[in-house]
Amino acid sequence: MSYSSAHTITTVARREIQVALRNKGIIISVIITLLLAIGGIGVISWLTGREGDDPALAVVGMEAGAFTDTGIEASAVDDRAQAEAAVLDGDADAALVPAGHGWDLLTEGSPSAQILGAVDQITSARASAAALEAVGVDAGEFAAATPPSAVTAVDIGDGGDGTSLGAVVTVLAGVMILMFTVMLFAANIGGRVTEEKSSRVVEIILASVRPMDFLTGKILGNALFGLAATALIVTVAAVALNISGLLDGVDFQWGIIGILLVGFMLGLVFYGSLYAAAGAMVQRTEDLQSTQTPILILILATTYVPLFGWQVLDATWMQVLAWVPPVSVAVAPLQYAGGNLSLAGLAASYTILAVATVGVIWLVARIYRNAILNNGRKLTWRQALTRK
Repeated sequence: MSYSSAHTITTVARREIQVALRNKGIIISVIITLLLAIGGIGVISWLTGREGDDPALAVVGMEAGAFTDTGIEASAVDDRAQAEAAVLDGDADAALVPAGHGWDLLTEGSPSAQILGAVDQITSARASAAALEAVGVDAGEFAAATPPSAVTAVDIGDGGDGTSLGAVVTVLAGVMILMFTVMLFAANIGGRVTEEKSSRVVEIILASVRPMDFLTGKILGNALFGLAATALIVTVAAVALNISGLLDGVDFQWGIIGILLVGFMLGLVFYGSLYAAAGAMVQRTEDLQSTQTPILILILATTYVPLFGWQVLDATWMQVLAWVPPVSVAVAPLQYAGGNLSLAGLAASYTILAVATVGVIWLVARIYRNAILNNGRKLTWRQALTRK
């Protein structure tokens, strides 16, 4: 039977998926990530719901209906003593009672901006109406004669797609999940390579298959398993967001989830290849830390740039980094969500990342061939690249 590269790659890929399914560390990490995503969304939704409850106001000497359409739940009480009791017992967030100088707003602590603004508006309107009545002017006629004075904020900028803060924050959360899973599954590739090398299993395997076919199958299997796990996490998070209502009123394009998954595959192949090279250069898992340090620096840069820059997407350095691999895998989706990058621009950024990934694979192939059967001391990146 003739040798088949495709058969070797698919066989190794299936084997890697089976090993990953039996890896308790990976499975537990995926479950924890799912729970954190659902729990985080639930907590935010609960806190938002609490903040969204209409504040309660006890009122003395004024009809509660005056606060209709203000977002405040007003109720009338008989006197100041009852108003104080309502506030102290927690039945009301504040109480409005008449005083010699006008009105007292009773609170336990500082009043909320919503209550303070509504009370100021209502009492001012009542004072103006009383003054007009005192000088014989009908309040209705005065209001009809008063020219419009309301100020309306109008955004005349180019809104673009997904320019809302909610969309950017949601994509940022997706990017963080993406980077976590990339680190998880890419590091697993490096660990698997080192385990097989230290146990000398790889020497038996490479006696019958080509090294690059074996490496390709290993990366492909982990990438497919990682894609499935990441898609599950992101989909569950998206469903939780939809149920929570946190994105109600936000013009968010759910197609960004597919874009994030494309970025995940590119990022995993990029970093997974580097981890495979790092694993091939050492004899023991304990030594892997020394060869993977440059990769960790790149991963930290890719993770922390969007964390520090998501609020300044218009900054020149953030716009430039949307085109610089591998950081672009995390920055480009944010720029797209922020309206600074079109869909075509995002595709172009990912294309550049794909080209860079091909270049990395070429370098890794050279390192893997030079290092995988080396049983001497661990190699440096430079030694692995130049070794004959």
